[in-house]
Amino acid sequence: MRPKQQIFSYLSLFLFVLSSCKNEETDLRKEYDPSAPVVLTSFYPLEGGAKDKILLNGENFGSDPKAIKVYFNKKEAAVVSSSGNRIYAIVPRLPGDDPRISVRIGEDSVVYENHFIYTAQAQVTTVTGSGDREFVPGTLDQAHVCAKYLELDKEGNLFMTWRDGVGNEKFGVGRVSEAENLVTSMYLAASSPYPYANGITVDRETGMMTVSHESVVEVFFSFDPREGWYPRQRNASFADPHGIPTGNQYMNFISFSPYDGYLYTRSRDGSVVRIHPDTYEATVIHKGSNAAGSKWPYGSQYGQGINPDKPWELWMTLHSNASPNEYRQGLMVLDLRPEHINEGFKRVNATGGSGHRDGPIEDAVFNYPKDIKFDNDGNMFVADYGNHCIRMVSADGIVTTVAGQPGVSGYKDGGPIESMFNNPWGVAVNEDGDIYIADYGNSRIRKLVIE
Repeated sequence: MRPKQQIFSYLSLFLFVLSSCKNEETDLRKEYDPSAPVVLTSFYPLEGGAKDKILLNGENFGSDPKAIKVYFNKKEAAVVSSSGNRIYAIVPRLPGDDPRISVRIGEDSVVYENHFIYTAQAQVTTVTGSGDREFVPGTLDQAHVCAKYLELDKEGNLFMTWRDGVGNEKFGVGRVSEAENLVTSMYLAASSPYPYANGITVDRETGMMTVSHESVVEVFFSFDPREGWYPRQRNASFADPHGIPTGNQYMNFISFSPYDGYLYTRSRDGSVVRIHPDTYEATVIHKGSNAAGSKWPYGSQYGQGINPDKPWELWMTLHSNASPNEYRQGLMVLDLRPEHINEGFKRVNATGGSGHRDGPIEDAVFNYPKDIKFDNDGNMFVADYGNHCIRMVSADGIVTTVAGQPGVSGYKDGGPIESMFNNPWGVAVNEDGDIYIADYGNSRIRKLVIE
């Protein structure tokens, strides 16, 4: 919507609401009658974005806003008030493709005939980093970062694993706090054992952060906020031999699942291990490619995440060494529920190698997809490393490019079309749905706000 049109639209809406309020002062408010149908007539405005105000007109709504549910597709909108014939609501964030508005009251559920035209607004900014690859802690405007993977706790602490790639390569774990205006090191090493700049997971209820080791199946690291995130090496204990072959014990990621409270990690041979977060008891819940009849693809992964909207779903991205070939460049999902886990990982996007294509997930193509994270509504964000952009897979399975210029590398803040990245590697999403990006090629951490 153009600025002048938007101003006119808001002015019209304000006058409409003001006029309605004056009329309603003399009208008796009508209560919902369950024996009569709920009727929808029109809504205004016909288009807009997140947090915009909308009026829904009809009959038999009742005057209790707590009894009314309004949805844009499956995304619930906030209902402010109702006069009985008119509902005043707020457009929700990212409702999905071509949203339909539905009203649910009591046993009645009705849908407007016309679609609402939703327009997402996005802005990319730089949080920290100077472009220098050698890690240097400090204030946000002075720190140097070379982050690979990111994750957030519910307090807004942004954690990163990094490798600076300067001289004698060093690895570490760091914390970025926008509230404190500070970047600090939590773990630093130039030789083993170290987390090797791999995936991070956080239990957002306890704040416990866990980082994978990478090349030793039994080892991972935990950082407890009650101990000031002091790093502690943990050793998983297998009751039976895990059987993961030497040379394939690359555990790049570990993910906490609120579905059952366990940690999950996967080796390069495709074996998936479940670890108790307190006792460290470990079990191979499915054998990898070396096992007879295995349905699991071989190969390194470069992203792993749990869908909080469906916490039994473990997602990952497979890279160019995956075997069989049809698994390469794939977005994969594993259902952790006992009755489904033996079905193995399923590829959800199109095969066909590197490229860029938006649309339904089954038709979408990526170019070396790296890290993946979800917002609380089940939208997945992908660091599309080879395409230099950030992609979103909506909860209803539609892929869009939300920031960056596909196939063009660079460094530029701004809106979704003009913003530029250089080999984005890691992503993390906070409680408000803001996306943090480890812009690895630019040695910076960026922030994408979508409304």
